[in-house]
Amino acid sequence: MICKNYISISLLEDTIYMIKTDWMYEYNEKLCTAEVAAQAVQNDDFILAPICLGQPTALITDAIADRKDELKNVEWRAHLLIRPHKIVNPEYRDTFKITSAFVGTPFIKSVFKEEGYGSYAPASVLTSYKQWTGRRKPDVTMVMVTPPDNEGFVNVGPDCMFPKTLIQGRSTERGTVGGARVVIGEVNDQYIPVCGQTRYHISNFTHFVEHSSELPAFPSPVPKDIHHKMAESVVSLLRDRDSIQIGIGAVPMLISDLIVQSDLKDLGIFTEMLPTGAPLWQEKGILTGKYKKFRPGKMTATFIGPAKELYDFVRNNEDVEFLPSDITNNPSIIGAEEQIVGINGALEIDLAGQVACLTIGNRMVSGYGGQSDFAMGCRLSNFGRMIIVMASSAKDAEGNLISRIVPDLTPGSLVGTMAIHLDYVVTENGIAGPLDGMTIDERAEALIKVAHPKLQDDLVVDAKKKGLFR
Repeated sequence: MICKNYISISLLEDTIYMIKTDWMYEYNEKLCTAEVAAQAVQNDDFILAPICLGQPTALITDAIADRKDELKNVEWRAHLLIRPHKIVNPEYRDTFKITSAFVGTPFIKSVFKEEGYGSYAPASVLTSYKQWTGRRKPDVTMVMVTPPDNEGFVNVGPDCMFPKTLIQGRSTERGTVGGARVVIGEVNDQYIPVCGQTRYHISNFTHFVEHSSELPAFPSPVPKDIHHKMAESVVSLLRDRDSIQIGIGAVPMLISDLIVQSDLKDLGIFTEMLPTGAPLWQEKGILTGKYKKFRPGKMTATFIGPAKELYDFVRNNEDVEFLPSDITNNPSIIGAEEQIVGINGALEIDLAGQVACLTIGNRMVSGYGGQSDFAMGCRLSNFGRMIIVMASSAKDAEGNLISRIVPDLTPGSLVGTMAIHLDYVVTENGIAGPLDGMTIDERAEALIKVAHPKLQDDLVVDAKKKGLFR
């Protein structure tokens, strides 16, 4: 009996060892150079990558670009590029068509500067999940990942919006739909492992390219006086137990600071992009999340921006869960929160409350992103509020003052948030709202009051021309 037990334990240990090491053989078989991985791209392929930190560096895309004389009709759907990639340069356009569902950074805006929005592909964060497992399923995807752990799993890091869709596809009653033919993992030992639904076995990938690369970090914006005024107004609209959706930028940064100085308590985070104020909110005990319905006590997000102050905070932090966009941007899940507050920006708002947040006319500025997803979620939430924050005016090319609260949106502008989903508009001149339940006359009056004082009289005249205020 002793001998038999010894043999069975030995066999068990050998089996466990083989299971633990088998993935290493598979990984080494898939390990290659960027040039070899680039050979997997074929004519007419559709290429997709994550939206922010999870994008590959230029190593792989440059290797693909170098095949411009071999390939034909390849499309790269590039979003919010945070690094320069030569493949977007004009000399590569005969081979590579560059399209986008979210612009927002200089590296991709340059593509649209002279082209209008013809190459823009409308999609919100939520709708892209279905789009990219259906009619526009990618042929090739490139994803930054951590080195594999002892079980053969890599981590896609704090950019969880699209990797599940791109790598595995979507589960339906008809089986799995979507998933790319070629899945290239750029293995970066400087990338950030995070908690949530972020681990993928190496068997999901076709190629691995190892490349140690420091993560880019954008400088914090310098706030102006008007940003302080807007932030103060937004914080005045917040309540204890609110779950907050907000991004990064000058106003969100100031909002974060003012929240720390406020008497607010038991706040939660249910967001798309994790705000830079999250670490300090938690440190001060303001952020508990205990009244959240979804994952109480946890911060829920799908990605972070290139904000260095968050890199160490999210690393293996069990209090922060990064989840795919079909969860974080699902209005039915968002709307189940008792008090969800969406805080978002705009380019123009008309007197009815329609919000243009992605284009001015046919000029691309950003994209739908998650604003419309959270607008619907806030509408479903019992005590939810959708707040739009923007400066009341801007200057045109000749330096003339122009209103961003307008009688009608600039012709060609795409509506990002419908008037029926808007609760408050905040400018440096105050708060318009709550708008829900108001007539168009009442909305117009409230919005004009927060427009630039020098432009309010003209707005009244234009409103009357439209048949308002009779």
